[in-house]
Amino acid sequence: MKRALLKRSDRLEPKSSQRIWELDFLRGVCVLLMVFDHFMYDIADLFDKAWIATGKESVIQIVHLAQEYINNSLLRSTTQHIVVWIFALLCGISCSFSRSNLKRGVQACIIAGIITIVSYFMDADIKFGILHMFAFSILLWWLIDAVCCHNKMITAGVCIFVGIMIITMNTGFMTTYKANPQAFAQDNKLFFIGEFMLGNRRNFFSGDYYPIFPTTGYMLLGAALGAMIYPKKKSLLPHLGKYDWYKPFAFWGKIAIWVYALHQVVVVVLLAIISFIFITPGNFVVI
Repeated sequence: MKRALLKRSDRLEPKSSQRIWELDFLRGVCVLLMVFDHFMYDIADLFDKAWIATGKESVIQIVHLAQEYINNSLLRSTTQHIVVWIFALLCGISCSFSRSNLKRGVQACIIAGIITIVSYFMDADIKFGILHMFAFSILLWWLIDAVCCHNKMITAGVCIFVGIMIITMNTGFMTTYKANPQAFAQDNKLFFIGEFMLGNRRNFFSGDYYPIFPTTGYMLLGAALGAMIYPKKKSLLPHLGKYDWYKPFAFWGKIAIWVYALHQVVVVVLLAIISFIFITPGNFVVI
């Protein structure tokens, strides 16, 4: 009787307890770094003129600090790309756990489409940002898995092959930009997404742009990695600490897609309120 009750309690255990904590933790750390990066960018680019015009020394120092971080920080130029790679790998690994990647990919497409519409009216005009790229990558994985008849090992092998090809093909593009890794975002020759979507490559612009090459390659490698190292869909690491120190980060990792979609609006509104009350009284700056 006792064993039967134990088995029943295992079946009734909430799904959240089955989550792989190290993936949520890594995703949460990356999400918080992304939010911080955009927080500093908004100060340096959206609020800079109005805040500097106040003549307040402490406020001017904050703006200069943000501008220094955005334009000259080695920390930013290094971590920005690493965070994107980790995001891509985690997105791929998560494909191994999802019950329906078609549904997951379509949901990401809808959210990405909403971001494009909203950004158009905000003059940011995001046509193919990180969520668009993830939506494309998830649907590509779903297609590969369907063609491979849902055989995990065959799908993993195809993902490794296609992923390496995408990354290798991109190497030729990026050798031109070793001195300035950000230059690809302004080079019309690499906006092949715009050429296919809009039919006019020269006039293509996207406020946030993550091309299929090479990011989708990392996502596909992550999908293969997930199938190989998480065949039982269980955490590989022990919970390092009885006080659940990782949970504050894991929480943000669990809701990462909503943070992607909403964080910029929340950050801008928060900074506008701070500006209205403390820095430029009576002026929200961005309105």
